[in-house]
This record gives sequence, structure tokens and C-alpha cells, in this order.
Amino acid sequence: MAQRRRDGIGSRGVTRRDVLKLGAAIGPSLLLPGWSERVLAQDAYPTRAIDILYGFGAGSSGDLTTRLTAAYLRKKWNVAINVINKPGGNTVPANLDLYNAKPDGYTLMGDPPGSSSMLAAVVKNLPFKVMDRTFIAMIGAAGMFLIVPPTSPLKTVKDLADELKRNPEQFTWTSQGAATGDLIFRKFAQAIGVDISKTKPVIVRSAPEIATLTAGGQVKVGLLVSATALPIIQGGLVRPLALALPKRSPSLPDVPTAAEHGYPTISTLSFLGISGPPKLPSHIVDKWNVALQEMLKDPEIISQLNKIGSIPFYMNSRDFRQYIMDEAELVEKLYG
Repeated sequence: MAQRRRDGIGSRGVTRRDVLKLGAAIGPSLLLPGWSERVLAQDAYPTRAIDILYGFGAGSSGDLTTRLTAAYLRKKWNVAINVINKPGGNTVPANLDLYNAKPDGYTLMGDPPGSSSMLAAVVKNLPFKVMDRTFIAMIGAAGMFLIVPPTSPLKTVKDLADELKRNPEQFTWTSQGAATGDLIFRKFAQAIGVDISKTKPVIVRSAPEIATLTAGGQVKVGLLVSATALPIIQGGLVRPLALALPKRSPSLPDVPTAAEHGYPTISTLSFLGISGPPKLPSHIVDKWNVALQEMLKDPEIISQLNKIGSIPFYMNSRDFRQYIMDEAELVEKLYG
């Protein structure tokens, strides 16, 4: 048996707790150079305003979930947390701001599929590598509805499939480029054997724009996240055909899922995560994960997420990173 050392530390080595106890006894000025500063910096974060970038416009469940997170942590940490919408360019400008930021935890990003798992397949020759960023955690997920104008002759997903197969060249649908709605529609086209390149995507920049175009009959089908879809469905401005999730929405229990219509493969999570620049220190990642797990157990947060058609959906840094890698591989196959 190893002999116990007289200094009381033993064979386990010097731990952070040992150093802190030692520092309390002899004072920080006698610690090894840099130790006290690093410990204080880790414990103090954050000490100033944090910017959370979001590469799409306002109004989607991802945007609203990012804002709920900012509001919660603003109170918890007593610092300003700003959500900065930077739509356009398939989220490349927002991503560049993130990648060029100092890895100190004061510039982060609300990270949905369009700025992460789908990006490399949609935008070729990116000026950065998606997997180089620091994936902090996944925090929420929402479903997407396939919606049509209220006067549309399309009553079911089968009607939609028949119309798309009959005349793909004239079939219009809302596209945000690298976004979950595009992924769902591509899965749908693949499932019914239609070449997606023959269809007519109508490019949009935000969820409210999808709502406006669909309600006005300017597209045959819109793909809209729950947060924006719920009020306009309930108001009769659009008609839902299906929800692209495995289970029905508690807010609209009469709307069937795509799987119930016979298309289970198009079910897709519209997730929201938090990411940081490359090489974000582990103590910052850990602090965010502790706070986010606490947040997602808060009944008020859960209630607010449900109101926007979202649910708490936590993954830690490692699992979130793996999820992105797996989905990116699937997206690459669909986008070719």
C-alpha cells in the first residue's frame, strides 16, 4: 500500500480544492504565478455583456428560444445578454462574426440546423469549418407544419404528393436555404420520387415571411415552425396538412403527423443549441451547461417554450456535437 504523504494530499495529486485551501492559508500573492488569476477568472465569468448572434430573422421558435434563454440568464448572472439577429447569406455572416470572436464566452450563437448541421451542404467552399466551433449544448426543439392557403384544394398530404408529382416545375414552396423546412421538403420529395431541382422554391428570410406568402396564396405549400404557425393556424389564416414530428402537438391535437399520413421519414427536429467560437475554454462550456440544465427544469420556462410550440430538449456539448455530425451526413446525401 502506498504510504500516505505527510502533507495530507496523498496519492490523488494536487486538486483545485487543495490549491484554493492553500491560497486561503497563505494568501494569493504566494501562489504559483497565474494560478489565482485563472481561478478568479473562472469563478467570475461573466462580468460583462454577452452577445448571442442569431443568423435568421426574428419570430421563429429558435429566435424566441434564444431570447427566453437570454432573459433567464440575464437575471441569473446579472449581466446584459443581447440577442443580435443577423439574417442573410445563409448565416455565413453571422458565423464569421462568431469564428472571428475572441474565445472568452462573450460572443456566442443561437445555433439551429440552418447555421450548423445543414450549412456545409447548402453553401459550398465555406470560409470556415462548421465542426471547428464549440458546441455548448442543445436546449430546445420544435416541430414544423406543412401549411397551405385556406382556399387551397390540397386537403391531405396525399393531395400534396399527387400535385407535386403531377407538375413539379410549377410547384412553389417556401425555402430558407439552410433551414429545417428545406430539409423536410427534400425528404418529402425523395420519399415520393420527385427531383427537387425541378420544383420552384420561393426564397424567404424569416418565418413571418413564410406565413405571409402562404396566407396570401403566393406559394402552394409553406413549411413553418410551430412558434409562428400556431397563431395563424388558430386564426384560420392558413390550413395545416401535417406536423413533421413523431407526435402530435398538444396545442393542435387535431392536426395529424406526417407519419400518420404515411410519410414517417420526413419527421425532423427544428432544434436550437448554443455554440461558441473555436477553442472556447471548458470552464465556460461547463458553466453554461449547468445554467441551461437548471433553466430547462424551470416550470415557467417550460410553459413559455410550450406556448411557442417548443419543448425542452437538452444535450450536453459532446452529444450535441455528435448530433450535428450525424445530421450533416444525412443532409449532404439529400443535397448532393
